[in-house]
Amino acid sequence: MPRVKSRRSTVRRSIFLAVSLVLVCVLVGFSLVVYDYAAGVARERFADALNTLGRSVMTNLDAQVTEMDRLSLTMVYSQVFQGLFARHLALPRNPSTPEQRIGKLENSEALIEISETILGPNRSAPQANVYDLRGEMIGAGYYSRLIERDVSREPWYAQVIRSGGERLILPPHADPLLEETSIIVKDKRYISLVRSFQDAMLSTKGIVEVEQYCDTLFGELDLLSGTSGSFALYDADWNQLYPYDGTSADPAVFRALAAQASRRPIVTGVLPGTREPRIFAVATSQDTGWTLLIGAPPGGLAASVLQYALRIGLLALIAIACSLGASYFIARRVTVPIKALHAEIEALELGNLEESGAGTHTPVLGEIDELRLAFRDMRRKLNESLQEAVSLRAHEKQAQLEALQAQINPHFIHNMLQTIAIMAEEGSSPAIQELILNLTRVLRYVSSTEGTTATLGTEVEYAESYLAAMQARFGESLEYCIDVSPETRQIVVPRLILQPFIENCFKYATSARPPWRIELRGACVDGRWSIEILDNGPGFSDDTLQKISGKIAARAQDGNGRSGMSISGMGIINSFERLRLAYGSAVAFSLGNRPGGGARVAMGAALHG
Repeated sequence: MPRVKSRRSTVRRSIFLAVSLVLVCVLVGFSLVVYDYAAGVARERFADALNTLGRSVMTNLDAQVTEMDRLSLTMVYSQVFQGLFARHLALPRNPSTPEQRIGKLENSEALIEISETILGPNRSAPQANVYDLRGEMIGAGYYSRLIERDVSREPWYAQVIRSGGERLILPPHADPLLEETSIIVKDKRYISLVRSFQDAMLSTKGIVEVEQYCDTLFGELDLLSGTSGSFALYDADWNQLYPYDGTSADPAVFRALAAQASRRPIVTGVLPGTREPRIFAVATSQDTGWTLLIGAPPGGLAASVLQYALRIGLLALIAIACSLGASYFIARRVTVPIKALHAEIEALELGNLEESGAGTHTPVLGEIDELRLAFRDMRRKLNESLQEAVSLRAHEKQAQLEALQAQINPHFIHNMLQTIAIMAEEGSSPAIQELILNLTRVLRYVSSTEGTTATLGTEVEYAESYLAAMQARFGESLEYCIDVSPETRQIVVPRLILQPFIENCFKYATSARPPWRIELRGACVDGRWSIEILDNGPGFSDDTLQKISGKIAARAQDGNGRSGMSISGMGIINSFERLRLAYGSAVAFSLGNRPGGGARVAMGAALHG
């Protein structure tokens, strides 16, 4: 298309005008921009420190929870513990004889002893409890005895049973049994890790609970809380874990802050009951699913922000002065390669160029605009070339199909005419009429130029007319059966795809003694269609099977063009090529011999292949 004439503006002038405008804007808003930038840098560093602190605290918490988990697993998988607990379950809950009472007492003491051994001399956890499911509990630690306690009444019982042996961490809670035992643990609060355990038949036999002091587990947070920072810890269900002193806050505010902190490095918010905004960071444990929220006041940032602003402002003024000189030099240097690139694009020889998209022409046309228009022209050229290649490929494929179909010519007309002549001598007018009608249908279908494809239903109708005509010739010596499902009849295939195999049946099957039987069966199963041609003749020889299989494999590997084959010698290969052109790699094709004698040819493809 003709180019619109326009006044050319140079890149050098454009750069100078743009830089001048930018400098005016920068000088006006420079102080605010620098201050905001410095404040952002200070906040990011402060937030990084909070994130590092959060990861450190969370690592420590994970280690302590892992130790509690190890204690419970050691108890569950200890062979001694399992044997003692099995004996505990075998003894009656309420012994009736002195021997039973003594045995139960000794077994309980042994269970307590092994549990305390697992806890260790340094008491990795102050208390471990073992519950059976019939209403008894064996404690080890500060509270070491066997008591009646129905675990099914505990609020966490159903969840532990559903977890199937996975650990469950309970929020902070008091333990009245321990408070009654020792004044040392008076007013203590605990975090419990509980899990069920099973026997060899995977039947739940009991529950193990390991308790840890909250002030031990969260000791690091207690120390850090003495500063001006604020800390909140929640489990995966947003139950408050810290602070653990019994005071609770609405988790919605913390949950919203945690969601923001997970998406942005810096989050500022105000906690309930406070007025001063704080900078928050969040740390989440991949092991426990706990979320730790750390907030700190932004005090101390103002001085560093001002210091950053002064330094960056001085550097920015020097950079602006240097950029004035550099921009003039760069503007001159940029023009030369742009023009060279534009000349190369204009020199491309891909045919008549036309703009690929709606272009706009401005009164002032610069080198970069010319480069953009030239690139659009190149894209349009490439698009047209690709379209032409696709069109040629489609015509080539159609020509291949038509050439392959043209190889198929009916060769039984001579025999049919002889049969009609014999039937005319015998005066069989109705039979002659029926034979001529079937022969007419066959010839009309073979000579049709309506297209290179047809439905399997049409192919089956043609085959039926062909077989009926042949039956008129052979009489009772020929039997045929057609069983093709309605959905299979809707499949579109290359025309005359079945003819070579039916002719092959007559060529070889009739060499055996009659009656001769030909079967045509088709169905759609598991997203694929298939059709079989069967006969009761001598079948394929081993040499023939080997030759045909080799040629099919060679054609499938070659993949292009068509082979010079006639229906008399290569009809099977011809049909395979036509199916491959129509369905590509989705085609399935096989031939062989039936177990009871006779040949079998099968073909098919995916329904949407």
